[in-house]
Amino acid sequence: MKKMKNILNLKTIALLALLVVIGVSCDTAQQDIEPIVSTDNYPIATFVVSDPIVSEAGGAMVTVDITFDKPIDRSVSFSGVKVAGSATEHEDFEIHGAIVPAFSKSAQLVIEIFEDTEPEDVETIQIQIDRPSLASKYLINPISDLPLIDIEIKNYVSESIDITFDWATALMYDGDAYSSCTYVDLDIFVSDAAGFDINDPWATFNGTGYAATGDCPEVLNMDKADWGDGEYIIWHELYGSEYYFLWEEKPVPITTTFLRAGVFSETIVQDDSQAILSTDPGDVEGGTSINGYIAKVTIAGDTYTITAENGDEIISGKLSSNKVRTPRPANLNKTNATKNSDPRNN
Repeated sequence: MKKMKNILNLKTIALLALLVVIGVSCDTAQQDIEPIVSTDNYPIATFVVSDPIVSEAGGAMVTVDITFDKPIDRSVSFSGVKVAGSATEHEDFEIHGAIVPAFSKSAQLVIEIFEDTEPEDVETIQIQIDRPSLASKYLINPISDLPLIDIEIKNYVSESIDITFDWATALMYDGDAYSSCTYVDLDIFVSDAAGFDINDPWATFNGTGYAATGDCPEVLNMDKADWGDGEYIIWHELYGSEYYFLWEEKPVPITTTFLRAGVFSETIVQDDSQAILSTDPGDVEGGTSINGYIAKVTIAGDTYTITAENGDEIISGKLSSNKVRTPRPANLNKTNATKNSDPRNN
């Protein structure tokens, strides 16, 4: 019996010794995976933020210049994370992270602000500069040293009004639809309201504004420096309509949008009584001039009023006066030949 106990004791001692050896091996393996690294010689980053109060005007941005006090032997990335604020990421702004290349000392993180024409209050963003990619292994900066950036985005207000004229209407031929933007060429002009006659609009044409590029839509810019005090009529002239003899007859009204970015956007549709017909040929096709009334603009001092052909007020407000337009070219006639495919071949 005593011999049996001695054998059991020896087995117990051997088992304990084996467990000790296994424990030491595990500790050694763990140390091999996560070695202790000194951070004494690693650099410290500093952050310099540009003006955090910006406008929604195109191209606005807030920058964060990141600079190490010494180079590092591997690349380090920084990112920004929105933590608060009323602005919406990917709609109002975008954060572009920064990478400091290996053996370099600096990079720039950018917060891009998107252009926005909607009237709105000041929007805010609070962005936390996030830990560098190697922070889990190498403590480059304490977390408390990474900046929290507060940004204000001011509503962008344009100093002029952009007027867009679009006449996209379905022209019908043999049961198929074709866009009037492709085949109809309308030009937009401005005349003095005093003595204006839609049957002879050139009699009071003043060269103030025009949109005669051959494009659809056409765009006209309106500002105080160009127009001055007075009353003006915006009207159209049909330059030409390709294959006018094919289309089913219908009105092709102009949809006009008055946009002052950051203040208002109002749209009117031309009355059919002033619109061209799909079967009108226009000057370029050997027909007669076909003109139509679009809107009336009244400017007095710093105020403007825009009314439709029937006299209804569209919008009124303030207008700035610091832009200058190039003179009207002497020759507005186009020289483009037939440029579109014949629908009869489709």
